[in-house]
Amino acid sequence: MKPALVLVVDDDERNRLLAEAVLQAAGYDVRLAASGADALQSFGEAEPDLVLLDVMMPRMDGFETCRLVRALPGGADVPVVFLTANSDLTSYQKALDSGADDFLTKPLNRTELIIRVESLIRVRNLQRELRQNYEIIRQQRDALVGAERQKQELTDLIVHDLKSPLAGILTNVEYAIGVPSITRDVWDALHDVSACAQTMLRMVVNLLDISRSEDGKLVPRMSDFDAWALLEQVRGSAQRRADTEGRELTVEEGEGPLNIRGDMDLLRRVLDNLVDNSLKYTPRGTAVTLSASAHDGRVRIAVRDRGPGVPPDQRERIFEKYAQIDSDVRVSARSGRGLGLVFCKLAAEAHGGRIWVEENAPQGSAFIVELPG
Repeated sequence: MKPALVLVVDDDERNRLLAEAVLQAAGYDVRLAASGADALQSFGEAEPDLVLLDVMMPRMDGFETCRLVRALPGGADVPVVFLTANSDLTSYQKALDSGADDFLTKPLNRTELIIRVESLIRVRNLQRELRQNYEIIRQQRDALVGAERQKQELTDLIVHDLKSPLAGILTNVEYAIGVPSITRDVWDALHDVSACAQTMLRMVVNLLDISRSEDGKLVPRMSDFDAWALLEQVRGSAQRRADTEGRELTVEEGEGPLNIRGDMDLLRRVLDNLVDNSLKYTPRGTAVTLSASAHDGRVRIAVRDRGPGVPPDQRERIFEKYAQIDSDVRVSARSGRGLGLVFCKLAAEAHGGRIWVEENAPQGSAFIVELPG
């Protein structure tokens, strides 16, 4: 390893030679300067690891020399130790103001000189390593941020472009379903294709809305509508799937109209996601139930099922992006894709509401969406 370089600046030749002898004996390279001007020139030729600088010099004293050294490229990081015969506080304060790191009094004590030089050079080397490590970390972070941005832009582009072919699939499947001459088997198969395409389209739209929400662009278009009409629309769109899979889908009737102020299309997609999730996990022969009620000026819409339920310690996690509930081989644990429920949470919060899941005694889950009335 190359020895550290110490620049000794003193107008007294005896002091320069003494410092040089002590430092060289300790293994340091030494350069000598007899004035402040010589010190600045030497610094420009080879940046030292430390400067020993006499205070009292003609024409340019140590204070001025130190200020000029600090202004040189790399000069701000090089330790400067003043050599002074003065021990008054005024001189010390002036030295600090000019940028000194430490002081040594004349005549020099060999042991003290080596200890101070070693300590300050070690500190400087550690600071340099820290800066280098920080720069490496910063570059790695910038690279990761850039890669994540490119990944997100590519994902958004792919997701956006998926909408058109999915819409084309749905349009053509609906046309084929309406052809009178198709057999019952073909009709059932086309309905399955339609259901799968609608699920994919819902996932694509969820992804787009999640991205918009993260950018602060998911803004509901508010209007007044009846909660019961919304529930009936949701039930109607999912009824065939429920029938095909041997599950019931019901709406608990309430008394009189129940007004909601919100984005009807956005909230319908919230309930579509919740019903899709419940139908996936509720056993055959059981029911998924939709209900609505008023609570202290707010409206609560519930989707209840008889599935395996969500463990209490997992009920917050299921609304996190890409979350999946830890499975247990002893029970039929519930897991999710991590997108539909995230969208539901973001959409509810965009309305000034909230969503949570609770137990549906004696078994199952109840997803509750609470909205302003």
